[in-house]
Amino acid sequence: MLFRPAMLLGGLLLVVAAVTVAQRRGQEASGRRRAHRVQHGQCSYTFVLPEPEPCPPEPEAFGGSNSLQRDSPAAALNLADWPAQRVRQLEKVLENNTQWLQKLERYIQMNLRSELAQVQQHMVQNQTATMLELGTSLLNQTTAQTRKLTDVEAQVLNQTSRMEIQLLETSLSTNKLEKQLLLQGHELHRLQGRNSALETRVQALETQQQAELASLRGEKERLRRLLGRQSGALAGLERSLRAASGNSSLVQREQRRLLESVQRLVRVVAQGPASVRAAEHVFQDCAEIQRFGANASGIYTIHVANMTEPRKVFCDMEANGGGWTLIQRRENGSVNFQRNWRDYKQGFGDLAGEHWLGNEVVHQLTSRAAYCLRVELQDWEGNEAYAQYEHFQLGSEGQLYRLSLSGYSGSAGRQSSLVLQGTNFSTRDADNDNCLCKCAQMLSGGWWFDACGLSNLNGIYYPARHHTRKLNGIRWHYFQGPSYSLRATRMMLRPVGI
Repeated sequence: MLFRPAMLLGGLLLVVAAVTVAQRRGQEASGRRRAHRVQHGQCSYTFVLPEPEPCPPEPEAFGGSNSLQRDSPAAALNLADWPAQRVRQLEKVLENNTQWLQKLERYIQMNLRSELAQVQQHMVQNQTATMLELGTSLLNQTTAQTRKLTDVEAQVLNQTSRMEIQLLETSLSTNKLEKQLLLQGHELHRLQGRNSALETRVQALETQQQAELASLRGEKERLRRLLGRQSGALAGLERSLRAASGNSSLVQREQRRLLESVQRLVRVVAQGPASVRAAEHVFQDCAEIQRFGANASGIYTIHVANMTEPRKVFCDMEANGGGWTLIQRRENGSVNFQRNWRDYKQGFGDLAGEHWLGNEVVHQLTSRAAYCLRVELQDWEGNEAYAQYEHFQLGSEGQLYRLSLSGYSGSAGRQSSLVLQGTNFSTRDADNDNCLCKCAQMLSGGWWFDACGLSNLNGIYYPARHHTRKLNGIRWHYFQGPSYSLRATRMMLRPVGI
């Protein structure tokens, strides 16, 4: 579309060149110039018009070719008018050139206008397309930025929501801790009050004990005197019996009866102080009973602090120095250990045989003083082992009777089969272990299972020849492995330092 204006511009340049040549010739002839200016938009074109050279007069202009007539006066007059006529002729030629140039200007304007309009339209279209492309690019960038801003805003909202949830959880935890601290403060005040009452009671018991000790000393002295008198009487009787040894069988039977009576009296006198003290004193555990002179293993009555009723317990006065209070015994499967939380809390079974003393009693005992724990094990081949812990404590029911142990030693394995810290007690109706499964239901019994753990002395009792490959039996991992069910077990405690 641009080649036509180029052609027109080339033609225009040719015309200008021709006019310039004519102008130079006119300058040489007459020394005068005439110019014509064309205005098109912001552009202007100036054309210099040539001056025609003066021509000699035609013969016809002066009345023919007769020389005679040239020399006439009329010819002389016409020669005088010749420059004016020549001027008029040149003006007419100039006017014709001017008209021709105006027509050329109009033609150029008409053609250039359409071409320029098309060029402008093409430029506008190109610029419009470019602007559209730029607008599209800007729109795409704006869309991408908007999308990024939306994603960032969503992330900020999510982060804000998580922070709000964390703050809420922290607030709930703080409230819970404040409540626990408040409850512990109340419990501390209550324990301080009980401690004061216990101190008063201990002082009263000490006073009573001193009075009883003085009374027992008097009783002992009286029994000694009685024993002396009985010994003298016995010696007299023996002498009498020797003297009457030859008498009848009636006398012999009387002698034997008297000897038996004297022997019983001697035994009563010999055991009298310990028996009297054991009958009249209030004991906290089997170690106190042993300190007051009782040396025979059996069932005794103790008074546990913070418990209203006295409890009967089995005391072992022989194993490893004695003074042990039994809290568990398995020996023949006569008692069912598949019990609920309440039974394990209060205790069950036969104190002379299989039994569980009760978590609450053990908690109260181990809360007032430092206790150690001894576990005795026996397999079906007659092998025996033990595990002893220098520190043993059981938490309260609110703490799920949490087990706390330390200072393991013994022959029941290179390490403890009980988790030493932070294990809660679980039963079939109270799942407090650290496993997604329910260990008490899967492995049976009530125990400190943790994540089902390495031991369970309250599992199912399996008899001989049925005791292997039993994961729910009476287990102690580091003694006979994870699936060996033991024949007998005992758990017992006593104060540290004995």
